[in-house]
Amino acid sequence: MERTILIIEDEKLIIVSTQMVLEAVGYRVESAMNGEEGIQKAKDLNPDLILLDIMMPGIDGWETLTRLKRDQGTAGTPVIIFTAREHARGHQKSNEMGAAGYFRKPFEPDELIDLVEKHVGQSAKA
Repeated sequence: MERTILIIEDEKLIIVSTQMVLEAVGYRVESAMNGEEGIQKAKDLNPDLILLDIMMPGIDGWETLTRLKRDQGTAGTPVIIFTAREHARGHQKSNEMGAAGYFRKPFEPDELIDLVEKHVGQSAKA
């Protein structure tokens, strides 16, 4: 069964590079360029995992995560915070808000694949 990953990210280059890595190992990858679009796609697609950027135009990643976790249809989907910012507070906040992980970009492809594979099976619908 093909697993779907949703990337919510405003930088096209990051979307394309992440998509190439994940599609090469058999995942279906969809993307959204902002939080509002990402929330709607999460509801429509019911992905196995969401990679979520924090700094985006409109609603930021934290607000997007809050809305995803509040919605019954998306609350069980694992969300990995996918950010260029690295600090302890971000890790702590992501844990407190129910994110499955916190991953720094730019990324090493093997590390991304390992992280996705670790969490994709933890979806509440799996």
